[in-house]
Amino acid sequence: MNEQKKLLKLIQNYSFVVTETVLYLDTHPHCRAALHHYHKYSKLYKEALAVYEEKYGPLTMYNNQSTDCWKWVSEPWPWEL
Repeated sequence: MNEQKKLLKLIQNYSFVVTETVLYLDTHPHCRAALHHYHKYSKLYKEALAVYEEKYGPLTMYNNQSTDCWKWVSEPWPWEL
């Protein structure tokens, strides 16, 4: 597995953890351990996403930061990797 695929897999894993933790927090809003878990993995997700997008371009249309061209369509789609 190449570096790009490994990083994408890591982002997917962090996204899953964050989503599941949010679902738990929806029913247990005062659980400090879950809130800490959420903040930890949310930060890791954002950091991994920033690294990925710096190296390989935006993962979503919302993160296109280029001012010279619309890069969202010029790169392989994330699911094509």
